[in-house]
Amino acid sequence: MDMKKAFLPEITYMRGLCMLGVIGIHVGSYALQNPFVNLELISVLEILSRFGVPAFFFLSAFGLFYHTSVEEPFSYKEFMHRRIQVVLFPYITWSIFYLLYTGLTAHNLGNLHPGPLAVNLLFGTSMYHLYFMVILLWFYVMMPLWRAMVKVILKRPVFWMVLLFIIQVGIDYVSSYMLGRWVTEHLSNNPVLKYLFDMRLNYWVIHYVWIFLLGAVCAERYETVCEYMWRYRYLLGVSAVGSILLMLGSYYYVMDVWHYTVLEAIYTVHQMSPMGVLYTGLGTLFSLFLFQTLPMNATMESTWSEIGDKSYGIYLAHPFWLLIISGVMAKYNLLYTVVNVLAMYAMALGLSYLTAVTLNHVPKPLRKFILGH
Repeated sequence: MDMKKAFLPEITYMRGLCMLGVIGIHVGSYALQNPFVNLELISVLEILSRFGVPAFFFLSAFGLFYHTSVEEPFSYKEFMHRRIQVVLFPYITWSIFYLLYTGLTAHNLGNLHPGPLAVNLLFGTSMYHLYFMVILLWFYVMMPLWRAMVKVILKRPVFWMVLLFIIQVGIDYVSSYMLGRWVTEHLSNNPVLKYLFDMRLNYWVIHYVWIFLLGAVCAERYETVCEYMWRYRYLLGVSAVGSILLMLGSYYYVMDVWHYTVLEAIYTVHQMSPMGVLYTGLGTLFSLFLFQTLPMNATMESTWSEIGDKSYGIYLAHPFWLLIISGVMAKYNLLYTVVNVLAMYAMALGLSYLTAVTLNHVPKPLRKFILGH
C-alpha cells in the first residue's frame, strides 16, 4: 500500500470555485425573470459559470483515484459502503426536506406519497440541484468499469483522452441537439419511455464520462500533469482564454445572427455543447494550475479553504436560501436588477455558508444523514 498521499490545497480551492459557479447558475435563473435582463450579467452567471457542474465530477474522480489508485487493492463493498454514507444518506435527507418545504408552502404534500417520492428520488427532481448527486451515485455504482478504463488509458493517456474527448463531444451533441426530435416522433405514445428520456440529464452518466476520467487520470499521474501544465503554461492559458471567448462568442452569435432569445441561447451554449466540453476541460485544468502557482496571502488562502471545506453544505443548502430571498423580493416588488441580483448572490452564499458551519456542529449521529460525515 502507498503511504498516505499529500494533502492538496488546490483541490479544496477548486471545490470552492465550482461551488461559486453552481450558485451563479442558479441565481442566473432568477435574473432571467427580468424582462430587461442584462446580457453581460447573464454571460457570467449562465455561460461562464457552466464549467462548475462538470468540474465537480472531475474533482470527485480526482479524490477517488488520488486516494485509491488503480495500482492499489480495491474493495467494491467497502467503497460503496463509504459512498452510501457520504452521498446517498444526505441525498435522501435533503430531497425529503425540499419536498416537505415546497409542499408546505404550496399547501400540497402529494409529492411525499410513496409513488411521487420514489420518482423524485430516482431522478433527483426534489429540487433543481439534486440531480448531480444521482449522477454521482451512478458513477460510484459503475466504479469497477472506470477503474478498468483508467488502467488502459494510463498506457497511452494523451491518445485515449483525445479520442474520448472527440467521442464525448459527439455523444453530447447528439443528446443535446438531435435526440429530442427523434423522441417526439417515436416515443410520444409511450409516456414512461418519454419521461425516462426527458430526464436523461438527471441520471445519464454518459454526458460526463470524459471529464470524470480526466479527473481520474490527473490524480493517477498528478506530478507529471503538474509538470506539463507548468511547462506549457502559456499554451494552457491562451487555450483557456480562447475557450472562454468561444463560449461568449457563441452566446452572442446565436442571439445576434440567429435571433435566439436569451433563454434559447443559454439552452444552446451550455456545458454539453462542443465549445462547452472544451471550455470545461481547459477551464478546470487552468483553474487548477492557477490555484497551484499563484501566490496567495494568508487571508486569501483561508477564504478559499473555508469555502472549499464547506462547499458540500453550501451546495445542499443554497436553493433553500434562494427561495427565501426570492420570496422576500416578490413581497416587496423588487426587480431582478444587476445590483439586486448581485446582492441576492452574496446573501445566498453568506447564509448558505453559515448554514454549513451550523450543520457541522450537529451531533454526529444526525450529521451523518445531513452532511455524510
